[in-house]
Amino acid sequence: MVSLKKHGYALEIEDGKIGVILDGCEVAGLDVRSAVHVLGDDGKPVRDEEPALPVLADMKTEGAVTTFVWKNKSSLWEEKTYTLVCDPLRFRYYVKVRGKGRADTVEYFTGNAAEAGHGSAYEFEYGFNPCKSWYNKEDYWFKASTPCHRWSVLMVPPMFCYSFRCPALSRQLALGLVAEKGEHNFNSFDYTPTTRAWKSAFYLSTDPFGHVRIDGEWTAPSIVGFGAQDEYDAMQQYARFYFVSGIAETKKKAVPPKFWHGPMACGWIEQFADNGLPYRGPDAAREVVYEEYLKRLRAAGLYPRCLIIDDKWQGQYCSDVADENKWSDLRAFVDRRHAEGVHTMLWFKVFDPEGLDDAATVTTEAGEKRVDPSHPIFLKMLDEALTRIFSPDKGCYDCDGIKIDYAFQIPIGRDFKTYSGKYGVELLYDFMKHIYDTVKAIKPDAIVNCSPCHPYFAHLCDQARLHDYNPDNRDCREDLEMRAKMYRIAMPDTLIDTDNAGFNTRRDTMRWMLDQPSSGVPDIYCVSPIPGGFAFEREDLEALSAVWREYTELIDAAYGERV
Repeated sequence: MVSLKKHGYALEIEDGKIGVILDGCEVAGLDVRSAVHVLGDDGKPVRDEEPALPVLADMKTEGAVTTFVWKNKSSLWEEKTYTLVCDPLRFRYYVKVRGKGRADTVEYFTGNAAEAGHGSAYEFEYGFNPCKSWYNKEDYWFKASTPCHRWSVLMVPPMFCYSFRCPALSRQLALGLVAEKGEHNFNSFDYTPTTRAWKSAFYLSTDPFGHVRIDGEWTAPSIVGFGAQDEYDAMQQYARFYFVSGIAETKKKAVPPKFWHGPMACGWIEQFADNGLPYRGPDAAREVVYEEYLKRLRAAGLYPRCLIIDDKWQGQYCSDVADENKWSDLRAFVDRRHAEGVHTMLWFKVFDPEGLDDAATVTTEAGEKRVDPSHPIFLKMLDEALTRIFSPDKGCYDCDGIKIDYAFQIPIGRDFKTYSGKYGVELLYDFMKHIYDTVKAIKPDAIVNCSPCHPYFAHLCDQARLHDYNPDNRDCREDLEMRAKMYRIAMPDTLIDTDNAGFNTRRDTMRWMLDQPSSGVPDIYCVSPIPGGFAFEREDLEALSAVWREYTELIDAAYGERV
């Protein structure tokens, strides 16, 4: 047995097992073996079986870093190499395969995947995942005896890391998924418990779904592990590793244009409200509704510096041309706002192929058509749309930002191939980078508002939106403050759009609306009564007006413009 003691963790390595020690307790006994399953010629998954334990082929120490290398074979791969690199702060685990195939799923620390109850031993009782599914019915914490598969529509993508808590231990075990630049061809990072007789085990997995084609050698995304003080420290260390390793780009520190600080008014819920006009929902994304919205805001003493026109101001999602039945002249509307000191942003839906040639789409495993954001036909249309939105030229709208939404509709499945060959997070990254770079080339001061909560995207986001809140819940302030904390960890130096509230009960809504400046840029979604639901009372709007006024004065003072 080889024992290592580092600053934040200790390991005991013997017979193909990595024992992770925290506070003198083995919190996990990680089986060195990981399964790299493939897609067969018939498009169905083929299991990677590995009955023999790997052989320790090398161990060396250079300074404060110790490296272990194991070798093995499996039913699918000519050779598998497992590498464990242990530095004073963390350990990093790699699996490399040699052979040919389309990687379908990678199961980490699974042992022999052909055996019932396969996986690694654990002592922890709870796990933490920084992601909630739509409509966030579950908590961030889950029992170690239950599986955790989260598909976020709120933070896309979330941080791919877990922390595991043992009762009575002061520290937690953190395990995160890390890929190199250009290699994030996956969508999720799952936790799976297994049982066989009295034995309980677990493994972690991710999902290339056949979009990684191997002919030779391939190294899967790695696992980084360390001891953490709590779940926030686990996320902080995970995000920091992305930055210090150079995988994630550090955002350049700069003073943003003042209007980026808002306050902001988004019209989404106002489009459903009782504002005296005969339009509701997406049909209400029209000039007369937004002119009335601004009047009502000002009557309530609320003076936004950013106005977000929501779904569906455009005729078709891909072309993003203003619907002429709703807007007599969108450019004239934007010009009037500029004269009033208000900057206009447009809601911007991604992955919906409305108006796009089928040649530039893919079909998901659910049979739904989605945009292939790497296809030249789509990219040409995208560039034309962004020019139209941001350019001050004649025939363009001269807007000041976009609010990117529906990133969760990224295409998922095994039976398609994108033009670039990219998939999952990497496909989204390329898409977001193209949007960001194009917008900045047209109008450098424009806002790109979006909702990734992962350090890989930190430099591609001006405002991170906290996204929708489930109005069935009654913890609006606590829920959105939690998201704000995670964004500050994953996306340092990025402004936070405090975004939506519940607009269900008065108590729940007002607690958040009045406290928004403590988390980020104040944002309101409606001021008119909601039919059959919420309505602001006079004193609510007076209090909110006072909060906005004080917030605006402080922003002005920070920019040296206090009157």
